[in-house]
Amino acid sequence: MKPAPTRVVMVSAGFWPAVGGAERQALELSRALRARGVGVTVLTRRVGGAAPREEVHGVPVRRLRVYGTGALDSLCFLFGALGWLLKHGGEYDVIHAHLAGSPALAAALAGRWLGKPVLVKLGGGRGIGELAASSRTSLGRLKLALLASLKPRFLAVVPDLAAEAREHLGGADIEVLPNGVDADRYKAVSPEEKRALRARLGWSGAVFLYTGRLSWEKRLPWFAGLWLKATEGRDALLVLVGDGPELIPSSPRVRVLPSVEDAAEFYAAADAFVLPSVSEGLSNSLLEAMSSGLPVVASAVGGTAQILEEGKTGLLFGKDDEKKAIQQIERILNDNGLRTHLGAAARLEVERRYAMAHVVERLLDLYRGDS
Repeated sequence: MKPAPTRVVMVSAGFWPAVGGAERQALELSRALRARGVGVTVLTRRVGGAAPREEVHGVPVRRLRVYGTGALDSLCFLFGALGWLLKHGGEYDVIHAHLAGSPALAAALAGRWLGKPVLVKLGGGRGIGELAASSRTSLGRLKLALLASLKPRFLAVVPDLAAEAREHLGGADIEVLPNGVDADRYKAVSPEEKRALRARLGWSGAVFLYTGRLSWEKRLPWFAGLWLKATEGRDALLVLVGDGPELIPSSPRVRVLPSVEDAAEFYAAADAFVLPSVSEGLSNSLLEAMSSGLPVVASAVGGTAQILEEGKTGLLFGKDDEKKAIQQIERILNDNGLRTHLGAAARLEVERRYAMAHVVERLLDLYRGDS
């Protein structure tokens, strides 16, 4: 067996403190790889007052200046990243790009010219992610065709996204590799610790939690209305943690909190997790909630439907089925045994398939070029 490469450059259009699934996963993968002795450098865009060189949680980050917005911003990063990768080719063994945009194209071109392996990790939900968006414009279709012709190793987080990717990338071979979660950091706590956390947070009753981006595809106002109906007259609280363009007013029974770097204490203090999206790839927040032993109530879409088993590791409803959504909320409220069973089963599923240690082990195989 070939030894695993010891130096990797992660290329991502955004990185911490930007909040998003790809950015979070790039950071967590980088930290986990470095813990395994792999040298990781992140190459990303420089926005605002960010320094051109810094360390984020021990991970070296190089930020490239971009100009303008939209296509100009993307072209700036494409050529800037390509130039950096070619200039520093002696400093890394593998290029790992996140999402099928300008980072992936820069990575694939540099890899072809330098003879280095390239992995491109695809993300987003079917029909609303970057692949779908690119397919709607002539420039986007050209980008996807060029990317497919360069033949990097494509990774998709769930089979649903892999199927969509094959449609847009000319039948390219797609490896399914899920997101990973730090199962040591996200875990259930004792009843005493939970009570102490809830007292500090000011939470009481049955607490349903959402963490992530506040955007239209998550359908949080729609779900909050159903939740209020299902919990009328009950001691219950819906907590939404995140930032984004969707405006959701706080009320005594619906609390909106800003995004935090580490939501482990929120998961530990909650009773259930909700994810009512119209489409999903594989939500990092979903994996964190499962790892924390929380029962999940979610719409049966994309990767969510592919990793949760109805009645065993979660409760699902059709994305437009309001009646079923209310029924599933009520089941969580009324059945303590069901909550305990679902949460324990979800935690076991994470330990079996989605713990970061498993994902990194497979990733190291792929870096070596193993099939």
